[in-house]
Amino acid sequence: MKLKNWLCGALAAAAIVSMSMPARAEVSEVRISKGFGILYLPLIVMQDQKLLEKRAKEAGLGDIKVDWLMLDGGNVINDAMMAGTLDFAGTGAPGFITLWSKARGIPGVEVVGVSGMSSVSLWLNSNKPELKSLKDFTPADKIALPGIKTSLAAVVLQMISAKEFGEENYAKMDPLTVSLPHPEGVAALVGGKTEIKAHFTSPPFQYIEAKSPGVHTVLNSVDYLATSRSMSPSRRRSSSTPTRR
Repeated sequence: MKLKNWLCGALAAAAIVSMSMPARAEVSEVRISKGFGILYLPLIVMQDQKLLEKRAKEAGLGDIKVDWLMLDGGNVINDAMMAGTLDFAGTGAPGFITLWSKARGIPGVEVVGVSGMSSVSLWLNSNKPELKSLKDFTPADKIALPGIKTSLAAVVLQMISAKEFGEENYAKMDPLTVSLPHPEGVAALVGGKTEIKAHFTSPPFQYIEAKSPGVHTVLNSVDYLATSRSMSPSRRRSSSTPTRR
């Protein structure tokens, strides 16, 4: 799989493990983060069905406690991981790569990808009729996304900007981005009473916005990042990957 397609919609489950600990050290409590939206459905099912607790008991590990935290944005997740307050995290590929890089060289610490979680396209929706492409945005037109520079949406937006304006201008849209969890981004865009004129988001939020009066889709990530020309827009998807520390 090409890197650009992996980045497009990747979700990583990341965990930070101390290599200095015994390989078979057991714990009685595990801390896992998840975010908002369908991208996190595997983790939502794990929590609802208590799958980790069941499998641990089946493996003879006894009863374990699983603490689920709601965290959105690669920067927030990475800070929690590096601080040791999180064991596993649902995060985008860009956030995982940043976390992996930060952990390199730290004695006894390693960041490892565990498994893929989800695959999806991202839509840039807007409540301003004049915004039909990235070239139409002005400094007053703010774009909501989960985390500035570090979230999946932020990095994909940079990749699209590089295609629109040239690779040297990949960060051209960064000054317009505002960090908001997806639910708050939806509220701001649909409400139409704030500086937020666009929201770069994933399901189900993109669908909620698209059905709202006065909101239109400016672009779809697969139109820029899909690697297969033979795939129809409805079938193109980006892939995701999980990680552990």
